[in-house]
Amino acid sequence: MTSLEEYLLESYEAPEDLDDTENQRFRIQDDNQADWALRKIARARQDMKEAEETAAMEIEKINRWLDGQRDESLRTERFFTALLQEYYEPRFMTNPDKKTYKLPSGKVQRRTQQPQFDRDNEALLAWLKQREMTDYIEVKETPKWGELKQQVQVVGEHVVIKDGPLKGEIIDGVEVVHRPPTFKVVTTEGDDGNGI
Repeated sequence: MTSLEEYLLESYEAPEDLDDTENQRFRIQDDNQADWALRKIARARQDMKEAEETAAMEIEKINRWLDGQRDESLRTERFFTALLQEYYEPRFMTNPDKKTYKLPSGKVQRRTQQPQFDRDNEALLAWLKQREMTDYIEVKETPKWGELKQQVQVVGEHVVIKDGPLKGEIIDGVEVVHRPPTFKVVTTEGDDGNGI
């Protein structure tokens, strides 16, 4: 994926008044050129916003069409499934061991299903606790990182306890990933800087 800078430099020519006689890569040399670059970024973001809006409208139109097609297909499938079930159900009843009827274009099947259990987990949990059936209760342990994070500090590549009797102890299971500072461009056209 190209960065915003590469995209802009590949997609746009520098203004004609910029001196680029040595055929070097264009570099911003003053605030006027920097402001020109900000205008180009703002325009690129606006173009992207317009393209996304157009795409969203087309996607919505296609989704409406697809929903209509899906509804029609489901109606057809349900209709013919009901007809097949009406025809074959008596055959399954007279021969309960027969589970499948094969035809050149497919097959019809009758399968018994396992019961479904609709559970109220809170009521079930209370019932299990009353009867001391703790073997059937799952306990999930997870670190409270949000709270622990307030008690630690980064020292080089390690996370250590800041204060208390464990002060300075390295915490196992936490890796420090240092990240570079971010560079954000905010234009005056009202965008939030979340461009390319």
